[in-house]
Amino acid sequence: MSKLFDLLTDLALDPKKQSVFINDPRTLMEDVGLSEAEQTAIISKESAQVAALFADEQIPLAITIGDPGPDPLPDPDPFPHALPEGSKA
Repeated sequence: MSKLFDLLTDLALDPKKQSVFINDPRTLMEDVGLSEAEQTAIISKESAQVAALFADEQIPLAITIGDPGPDPLPDPDPFPHALPEGSKA
């Protein structure tokens, strides 16, 4: 993982680190080792700039090997009395 990702995760989970960041963001970012571009993106508060830093990093969310086949528990058809008047199933 990248240093930026680690910092953002820490900020989301650690109230003490949040407090340090609020009081002195530059020092914290330098201590973590963020590049000048990463620091600028964070200070800008523009989510698109921060997201662009992750554009080349792709993490697979799911790996599929093949078709799982038919659904073993298909959704039931609605009961005829649940349909509006004049509708057909």
